[in-house]
Parts: sequence; structure tokens; C-alpha cells
Amino acid sequence: MIKSLHIHQVRRLEETSLSLGPSLNLWVGSNGAGKTSILEAVSILSSGRSFVTSRLRSVIAFDRPSLTVFGQVTQAATTHRMAIQVSREEDRKLRLDGAMARGQAALSKVLPVLHLTPHETDLISGTPSDRRRFMDWGAFHWSSGDAGSFTSLRRALLQRNTALRSGILDGAVLEPWERQIALFGEAVDNWRRSFLDSVKPLFEVLCRRLELGIELELQYKNGWGSMPLLDALRESRSRDVKMRTTVVGPQRADFDIRRSEERAFDTLSRGQLKVANLALTLSQLHAAANLGISPVLCLDDIGAELDKEFLSRVWQEVLETKVQVLATGVDIGRIGLNSDCVRDANVFHVKHGIVELD
Repeated sequence: MIKSLHIHQVRRLEETSLSLGPSLNLWVGSNGAGKTSILEAVSILSSGRSFVTSRLRSVIAFDRPSLTVFGQVTQAATTHRMAIQVSREEDRKLRLDGAMARGQAALSKVLPVLHLTPHETDLISGTPSDRRRFMDWGAFHWSSGDAGSFTSLRRALLQRNTALRSGILDGAVLEPWERQIALFGEAVDNWRRSFLDSVKPLFEVLCRRLELGIELELQYKNGWGSMPLLDALRESRSRDVKMRTTVVGPQRADFDIRRSEERAFDTLSRGQLKVANLALTLSQLHAAANLGISPVLCLDDIGAELDKEFLSRVWQEVLETKVQVLATGVDIGRIGLNSDCVRDANVFHVKHGIVELD
């Protein structure tokens, strides 16, 4: 939970300090006022990424050298102070509890964040890398934030691929990296499976609650098949040399969303895809809450694309988890909450980059 937030030189926002409540925090204002920038700042603090753009330098206020976001965050009854500064060259300085943080994962562990926004990736029709990012959010938190295994896996894959691009097929050279890939890759695979095993039944239930009207199923693919990963890497050496990259392994993991024997993407309408994607993110939220992880949920103008009846069902699912929510809309009505919920919320007004508590 975010207790306080300080945002400096993020897009058009004036320097802003906010005290947030444990449940609902709402920002209202016209389009372009700066509401989404507040949620962007939270995303950058947590993950080092913006959910709007892959180019962080474009988030820095015009003609400024860097952006800075500070947060006071409570996780597992402990309060932490955290900060990130990003320069136009995208150099980063990270701090946690008064000391330099070793990497972004240290901040992500303390401040898990999920998003429901118009900018959010369509996981069902998107790319395998989009779905791996979804899985790895879960794998990271299901592993209690064991970033070292993910880092070691990436390093071993990089070294093996470097050898393959040099045309090396010598087992004595490849074997050490393959053993590292197998060690850390199977650990990551286990966390991904655990996460999706938690999400799968919730996803199926949420598809029914959100009245999708179609039974969907998640099917996990580890990226190498049923044999041990080390054996799969050895068997693939000749093909990998021809392709000049490692073509089997956890870096190829994916999951299918299927309707009977067909891919959901091939059979669902645009509206059904939207419902299914919402069900995926909400099942991720419920699964985390069930595990004792309490993500901050950012909702950016979701009322713009959902009718009132459906938006009410989404809010019912969100409020059931009792997580902290940061939501934006052009007005309170568009956010879609009933008057009782709004009465207990922190409501901020945003105008020309200035944020004021109602």
C-alpha cells in the first residue's frame, strides 16, 4: 500500500505530494489534465516502466533532465521509503530505505502494481512476450521476489547465444551454460506453473461472473516439451547453431487461451476479447490477494470503454480483494462507483497539471 507519493518532473504535472488512503483513491479531471501521469509515476516507481510508452525519456517533463518519484510504502506491516530517478539517457538511480537499491526488483518486491487501462496489452491476441511478462509478474512474486534466478537465467542464455553466433557446437563450451539454463530455467518454470495454476480456476470463474457466456481454458507451454530441460538443450544444439540462437527453453514459454480445441483469438468477438482480458487481470489480482500479496491496482479511465452494468461487475470483483485502488476518470460518474464507496474515498481534482484534494 502506498501511504504517500511525491512526483517531480513527470510530464505536465506540477511537483506533487500526495497522501493516499488504504482503499480507494480517485483522480478526476478533463482529458489531458495529468491524471494518467500519476498512475504512470506509480508504474515507474514499481517496475521501472511506463504502461503508456516504452520510451521513459518521453515521460520526463519538457526541457528537464530527469524525473523523480518518491514513495512511502507499507508491505507486510513494514513501512519502506523508496525512490527512482530516471535521466533523459534513461540512466536510473534507485533507493530503498535510505540506501542504493541493487536493482529494480528490490522496489518491485516492496510495491507490486497491476493495471487495468486502455493502454494495457491484449494478452489473448498479443505476442508470446506479452504473455511471458504476465507470467513473470506472477513468477517473481510467487518466488518471493527471487530476482537472482531470473537474472542468472538471462545471463546464461546470453552466453550460450553468443557462443552459438560464433558457430560453436563444442559440448565442452556449451555444457556449462546449458546446465545453468536448466538449473534456473526449471526454477522459473515451476514458479510460472504455480502462478498459472492459481490463476486458472479463478479465470474460469470470472469469465462466468462477468457473463462472457463462453467456457475458456488456460493451457501452459513451457517452451521445450516433456523431457528434462538439459536434455532438450543438448538435443537442440545442431538446430540452434543453424538458427544462431537457443530455440528451446523457458525463453519460449507461452500459454494458450482456448475455447474447446480452438484458440480463443480465432473465435471471440472484440467485445468478448475485452471481457476475457479483464478476467485475466482480475484473476491475477485475486490470486495475488489469496497468496497474501497485496498489489496496488491502477485503473485508468476504465469507464470510457465499459457500460455501466459491466463496470459495476468489474468494481464488485475489485472491491472484494480489498486492495488499494488508484483510479482516474473525467468525473466521478465515469469511474463507476456508487455513492457509498465515493464517500469513503480520497478524491483528487486534476487541472492543468495541478492536483488538489477535494
